[in-house]
Amino acid sequence: MKLNNILIVYAKPTSKVEKSTLGIVKNILKKYNINYKISHRRKLNKKLFQNKDLIIAVGGDGTFLRTSHFIFDKTPVLGVNSDPKYKEGFFMVADKKNFEQKFKELLRGNYKIKKFQRLEAYINNKRVKELALNEFYIASEKEYHTARYFLNVRGKKERQKSSGVLIATPAGSNAWIKSAGGKILSLNSYKFEYLVREPYCGKISAKCTLVNNVLNKNEKIEIIFEVGNGILIADSLSKEHKFKAGQKVTVKISKNPIYFIS
Repeated sequence: MKLNNILIVYAKPTSKVEKSTLGIVKNILKKYNINYKISHRRKLNKKLFQNKDLIIAVGGDGTFLRTSHFIFDKTPVLGVNSDPKYKEGFFMVADKKNFEQKFKELLRGNYKIKKFQRLEAYINNKRVKELALNEFYIASEKEYHTARYFLNVRGKKERQKSSGVLIATPAGSNAWIKSAGGKILSLNSYKFEYLVREPYCGKISAKCTLVNNVLNKNEKIEIIFEVGNGILIADSLSKEHKFKAGQKVTVKISKNPIYFIS
């Protein structure tokens, strides 16, 4: 791999181990005379990602997810777990102990790139700028309010009341939606999944039949709030995108996956 310009995205170290990991990554790049820039995950912008050969995310999965929101091309990402003892690191394939060895393999061309599917969302046909690597969450603007909406899937429309709707990718099926009772999808799958959180069935809302299902890559899910304002958020990290009752929210598989070094 040609590595002339690298961007390191990091989470602020909160321990000696995390600080040491970030230091090792920077020192290894210097050792191999690699030009790089470094940015805190909260200070990212599109310009930082231009003309980069590789993005290195140092931290945990949150840092990897935040980084992914700024990548819309085929620039690959390498995840480095800053502290495997305390960070889950689903997307992180390296740590401070093996980073140099894995980096040398990159330079030799001995690596594989996998594609992780992402989701894109629209509010009244206007696309939300972030692509979701894990999931989109759609709920009432106030989390303690019940969301009242119409859910449209595969031509079937259903009136529902719930705590919100999770729509997840194959990678995301191992995260929040899994904890909420969803299915785990193969990481190589081109499918995606939705799950209604805590559906309420009463006199107004009949028993929900559209609660949890797996959709194909060419399908979509539509939600229109009946009353009140709603929010849509990508990976629990993006800005809250607000919408009003009557506005249509659409989610489907994006044609822009993330390219992940494994």
